[in-house]
Amino acid sequence: MRLKIGYLFLILTVVACHVAMAEDIRVPDDYTTIGEAINAAGFGDTVYVLPGTYNERIKMKEGVNLVSFAGSDGNDPVNGPGNKKVLKRAVKTIIDGTGIDAPGYLVSFPKDTTAPMRMDGFTIINMPKYVSGLNLFLVEIRGCSPEFVNNILAGNRNWGGVLSTGLGIGMGPPLETVAKPIIRNNVIYDNYGPGISNGANSAALIVDNEIFDNQFPHAADKDKDAPGIGVREYARPVIENNVCYRNGAGVGGLNLVSHDEKLIIRNNILYNNRLAGIGLKAIGDVKANVKTVIKNNRVYGNLKTGIRLSKIDEVEVTHNTIFDNSRSGLALFNIDKAIIEDNDICGNLTAGIRLLDVPSATVRRNHIYRNVTAGIDFIGWER
Repeated sequence: MRLKIGYLFLILTVVACHVAMAEDIRVPDDYTTIGEAINAAGFGDTVYVLPGTYNERIKMKEGVNLVSFAGSDGNDPVNGPGNKKVLKRAVKTIIDGTGIDAPGYLVSFPKDTTAPMRMDGFTIINMPKYVSGLNLFLVEIRGCSPEFVNNILAGNRNWGGVLSTGLGIGMGPPLETVAKPIIRNNVIYDNYGPGISNGANSAALIVDNEIFDNQFPHAADKDKDAPGIGVREYARPVIENNVCYRNGAGVGGLNLVSHDEKLIIRNNILYNNRLAGIGLKAIGDVKANVKTVIKNNRVYGNLKTGIRLSKIDEVEVTHNTIFDNSRSGLALFNIDKAIIEDNDICGNLTAGIRLLDVPSATVRRNHIYRNVTAGIDFIGWER
């Protein structure tokens, strides 16, 4: 019993000493550059960055927080580049990739770690088109789970805003380390790729972001335009309370494959996107345990379909408001089982609901009205 008590006391002593040793480091007071400050920081330390423009590439470190600081009013809300208010300190503290010639992510987090990290309150802008041909995001989160909050991202001419994925060079096979970042309260716009992209084994919480004007500017196939929030393969993020507009799709999923978890898309506002508000498609011709829940979203004014789902095993579409889209409000193609309940679907320029090759569908308690061609359009339906 004495040994157990002594061992517990030793653990508590080590933890207390570790916490007590955490330090605050200030840029440029203590170090001229952010990179120097991060290199000098230890586990548990916070690097505070004062207002200014920092023309450098940032490599985050395990257990280190990076936070902007602009005095007592730094957390005051001010007008941002879109409709969302942003923090004053985020506007005043800028990481600028202009003139950084060597290819690489502008901000990257360490891989294969569960260590806590936070990047909070920066404007991250301007990455050139590299001749390497690599699709490089402004921010890389790969095989780790930091908090990425209160930031503004724009002007990547190489690819997109934020990448969340497991380990691996590409986004292909299953990856061992699940990425579980919290991506919250950011504004991501005007990039030549997805605003936020979720690759294999991303289980990110994507919440309260404003994402707009992201595009593939030279894409030959405009049906493959850049989404505001993209999901691929084994990714199963939770996408909640975001506002996405003037992207390819608001939320776009491509080549989705089997996973035990459902893809959750809820409480978002998705409007005026060039394709669908939500567009999801599984890989190939064989469905294999791809399930999604789409709930309480407001989807309107998109230049094609409001919500378009294809080759997915099970879908639940409930309590959404879907209106004034330029094609169908809700279009389901080759879906094994669909539950469509308690939606308000109106003013769409073709059918309110269009079902093609959906052998099992529960459609009830929906309010479907003022759609141009039909309330519900059944295609390939057999009794």
